[in-house]
Amino acid sequence: MSRLSVPFTRASGPSQKSDIEQPSDAAAKQYLEGFPALSALLASDPDLQVYRRFNRLASRNLLYLQADILDLETRLKEYDTEDLEVSNSKDEGGEWMEVKLNARCWEVFREKAERGEEKEQQRMRLIRDIRERMAEYQDALIRQSAILNLEKPNPRVRDAVTGWFDLNKPLVGHSKNMFNGKAKADIVALRTSPDQDRLTMFLQNNLGYLFRNRQSNKDPLDSDGMYYFPESTIKHIVSFLSVLLAAALLVGAITSLYFVKKASSMIGLLAAFTTMFAGSVGLLTNARKVDIYAATAAYAAVLVVFVGNLGIGTSSSSSGSTP
Repeated sequence: MSRLSVPFTRASGPSQKSDIEQPSDAAAKQYLEGFPALSALLASDPDLQVYRRFNRLASRNLLYLQADILDLETRLKEYDTEDLEVSNSKDEGGEWMEVKLNARCWEVFREKAERGEEKEQQRMRLIRDIRERMAEYQDALIRQSAILNLEKPNPRVRDAVTGWFDLNKPLVGHSKNMFNGKAKADIVALRTSPDQDRLTMFLQNNLGYLFRNRQSNKDPLDSDGMYYFPESTIKHIVSFLSVLLAAALLVGAITSLYFVKKASSMIGLLAAFTTMFAGSVGLLTNARKVDIYAATAAYAAVLVVFVGNLGIGTSSSSSGSTP
């Protein structure tokens, strides 16, 4: 049997077990194969709450609603055109006065419709149909907008869910292709981790197995090669490495500049350390561009002030006057 070398990240808490590995046959003992087992897997961690977006069907539904409303709009325009012709004719029967009154007074129009006058009844039914279809269409637009703003799942989470689905094949019928083929690109996540910087993603995707807690008790939702690890552990490691790297770049730059006496070498070190700092902030964090510029400028300003306090100009003058 193939193995899924994909980790699940579980947010650690006082009542949660972290990073437990379990053979796949234990899941069948506690959860009935099919929707019970699949729902138990998706509910086992907030990051695993991934579902189909059905983007194509949603677009088609909106198009059908638009077409229905356009048909109703056309019928309403036909009624308006008919009323306009009657109003302009001003025949002796006085019908044009009734038409104008219906167009200007809602109460009169509604009263005639309630009395059962055929023309007003037809138009009242049309108005109510438009009201219902517009409400349905606008609600569908708002819901689709909210769904489109949901983010796609992390590739690690997506591969874990789709891999488990392909391996266990929990569903039959049309649902057996729920996460297969092109459907993998139509998945939306109800929750994504907030601080997905590059360093965190690298540790989760490549080194998550090292952080799992090797306990004897088993989680019935784990299958071969699938494991959970505490999210808090990754956060602590990333925080430690970030602080360590920031301190190393600052202390290393100051130490190097202190022992270097040539002005050209100092300029080179300033450029090198500033570039490394900007690169570390840009690659290892999810900081915005303006934040990267601000942090790099502050870092460079600290080094320039330090170099200025070393008296680089005095040292150059003295070395130039020596016979």
